[in-house]
Amino acid sequence: MKIFENYAILEGEAPALVIELGSNVGITTDANADNSIEVNLKGSKKTMEFYPWGEQNDFPDKILKLSYKNNVVASNLDFNARIGYGDVVMPVRKVVGEDGQIKHIPVTAVEYPEIFSFLEDNNYSLIQQELAHDLTVLQNGFVEFIFNKPKTRILQIRFKEAAFSRLSVMNDDGQIEFHGYSAKWTEDTDRDDVVATPLLDYDNPLYDLKSRLGQVPGPDGKKKKDNTNSRYVLHIGQPSPGKFYYQKAYWWSIFESHWFDFACAVPEFKMNLMKNQMVLKYHVEIRKNYFSDLFKSEGITNPEKQAARKKEFYQDLEDFLSGKENAGKNFVSEVDYGSAGKATENHDFKIIPIESFIKGGEYIEDSEEASNAICYAMGVHPSLQGASPGKNKTINGTEARELFTIKQSLMKPVRDLLVQPLRIVKAINKWPVDIDFVIPNILLTTLDKNTGAEKQIGSPKF
Repeated sequence: MKIFENYAILEGEAPALVIELGSNVGITTDANADNSIEVNLKGSKKTMEFYPWGEQNDFPDKILKLSYKNNVVASNLDFNARIGYGDVVMPVRKVVGEDGQIKHIPVTAVEYPEIFSFLEDNNYSLIQQELAHDLTVLQNGFVEFIFNKPKTRILQIRFKEAAFSRLSVMNDDGQIEFHGYSAKWTEDTDRDDVVATPLLDYDNPLYDLKSRLGQVPGPDGKKKKDNTNSRYVLHIGQPSPGKFYYQKAYWWSIFESHWFDFACAVPEFKMNLMKNQMVLKYHVEIRKNYFSDLFKSEGITNPEKQAARKKEFYQDLEDFLSGKENAGKNFVSEVDYGSAGKATENHDFKIIPIESFIKGGEYIEDSEEASNAICYAMGVHPSLQGASPGKNKTINGTEARELFTIKQSLMKPVRDLLVQPLRIVKAINKWPVDIDFVIPNILLTTLDKNTGAEKQIGSPKF
């Protein structure tokens, strides 16, 4: 018997694959405001309440762990982050052409040495990559602006890991005032390293920063300069409806829809099949929360005793499925038909016989279906990543080039977020008003142009 995180393989006389359905369902559920976390601030006797990210305040850790567990998910995340990055950010001058269209003209370091020095001094290409990955995986990103002493210019931009970031509980006016940074959010020990930094308004960060600097009147109509803080954090995130604290990525639906669990179970099963030369006779499905309900009914709260009880259950199941003395026995399982009797049947556990032969290539079609479902949710065409196994799944170069071009055009909202910090710096540091920042596309070309790729500033034309 081998017990894994969300499934088990019984190796008795009647081998069986047991899958606990929906083990990762619910991990994207938001926390309750009543479960706010009160922490001691670093270097201060003050305390502050922060809003948990996930029900147990460990959602970033869970997502990162699961992302590396499946090769399709990991590859798609890397692909989306890379294509979101595009090319290194480019300073340009916005001009209106004779046709009335806005055009971007690249500028040089000779023309604007201050701008290029700022990009180089802050290693913005790395910040751009870091933000691209955080926005792809966690849908949230954070950077910190550091001012000079007179608070007239922004000297530095620092990237802040989203996994270590939390937002303070809203004040009575519905404003989130602080960003909390700590490496101990998921630890049970006292969090004594939390650094709280004023957080700029998510909807209007530039206006908020100008009002804090006393450049424009605040919401109360008065100009007032904040002489206490010289650092501010900008929250960057792709909007998701109904979210006030942490934005939610649409691709996380793979956990709620069971496709992720299924995609991970197939290679593990095939590995054990090859390793043990085992012919499975049964596939057993166990209802989500069955074990948690079992532990609750038996009053088992200790994690070690829960693991032992789970192992005992699997052993009982293995004994039931094996041995001649069990032949002809009846099996009874409760079934829930829903409140109106119209819902789909929900079994506590369901035993499904498997035809006992091995041809080779088992679960290829199932693996392909799971990979395609995951790619669909993550907005990656399988042919661009090679996620679809089997024959006759290739496309020609023209189709691949068009798919790549379409994908880049869809990344425009992400790229706007990647240059948002620089546009704020431009406004505060009084750089020329016609200066803007763009991320060039990398466009694949045909072989008759004697190159494999070229850069294009702006959106591709179809």
